[in-house]
Amino acid sequence: SSGINAEWPLRPGEWGAYTTDQIYTEQDIQYVVEYADVRGVRVVPELDAPAHSGNGYQWGEEEGLGKLAVCVNKDPWEKYCVEPPCGQMNLANPNLYDVVEDIYRDMMDSFTGSAFHIGGDEVNFNCWNTTTEITDYMNQKNIPRTEDGFMELWNEYQEKALARFRTANGGKLKDMVLWTSHMTEPKYLHYLDPNIYTVQYWESANNHQLPNLVQQGFQVIMSNYDDLYLDCGFGAWVGEGNNWCSPYKGWQKIYMNDPKRILTEHGVTDPALWSKIVGGETAMWTEQAGDKNALFKIFPRTYALAERYWSDPTTGWFAAEPRLVYFNSIMEKRGVFGNTMKPEWCVQSQGICKLNNL
Repeated sequence: SSGINAEWPLRPGEWGAYTTDQIYTEQDIQYVVEYADVRGVRVVPELDAPAHSGNGYQWGEEEGLGKLAVCVNKDPWEKYCVEPPCGQMNLANPNLYDVVEDIYRDMMDSFTGSAFHIGGDEVNFNCWNTTTEITDYMNQKNIPRTEDGFMELWNEYQEKALARFRTANGGKLKDMVLWTSHMTEPKYLHYLDPNIYTVQYWESANNHQLPNLVQQGFQVIMSNYDDLYLDCGFGAWVGEGNNWCSPYKGWQKIYMNDPKRILTEHGVTDPALWSKIVGGETAMWTEQAGDKNALFKIFPRTYALAERYWSDPTTGWFAAEPRLVYFNSIMEKRGVFGNTMKPEWCVQSQGICKLNNL
């Protein structure tokens, strides 16, 4: 998803919601978690930070806590964030960490699973560099306003947030997940402990970060956008033409997302390092998806990834097609309507509807 608003006891949830009706209550969240549990699905919550953190934090000044977020809804957005609306946490405000701890505490009460996603996605240094409160704080601490300096500032947040999470969770960490970012680049990876963090990898399959992550001992969840982003291949929503990660990722391409093959192409041939890939996840970002069209974008493509990662097949997508067509029809009978894979005649005539060079 792109984010939700939740109503929890320790901090207000109505800020940042589109309407007062578009807020998840504690009971709503409990229902989702329980619904997933009985079906063998683990819901992993994410508090994305320190970026993607604008709307929802504006109440700080009214409560006497100062600005909890900066660059909120700032325009032109291209200068301050990856997509609108902008907003990043105000790392110069010490009150921020009390608020983050309370949010963690509320989330721990609602999500009882073994993993927690701590975010780390798409930090924009120009936002902080154009915020006087942030730059004054950096000057006071003799932190240079360079890339290295902003990474030092970000790491300060990361360490404090991790300590607050531990406190909120009764002195223990969970399996802490974060996105690939500047911080997972080889130059800055020393800031992260592979014994604490699992990295969700969204860069392209040929990016140099992937082999370095497994070689440095990190467990990795594959979500490389060039194979596994389900929102790709549709019209742009901040301009014209198709969106940034086009083209569309067909189920065949997703099925062939074999992490062993990808690592081997990077020169990583040790099976012990292959095992650092602990799973894969398709990503259905919801800038252009809602309850009326999400399912046909998600299924049956995600079924294809499930077979790939559960079964580790040695054959390609063509051998899997009859199984996926059948499984898709079973799910439709259960009320889960994904995208139609092929004409009904072809379903009844397996092996005929194919290009002759396959």
